[in-house]
Amino acid sequence: MLADKRVVEAGISLAYIKILEREGIFNIAIMDVQEPLLGVSTLEGLGIRVDPTTGKVEYSRSYGLAVL
Repeated sequence: MLADKRVVEAGISLAYIKILEREGIFNIAIMDVQEPLLGVSTLEGLGIRVDPTTGKVEYSRSYGLAVL
């Protein structure tokens, strides 16, 4: 289910993602969209957040093992 409450079918896979100096392998949904989106699960998994006042990504915690 999408944020606008539409239900769609999507393939699921794994992807290697690197943001700033952090990297990991995360679940992704494969969908036909105009612009790809990066979900909060990936950001939290990397210990990164988006500052809502500037729109910039920044570290939210030290990097290491995290329980998701």
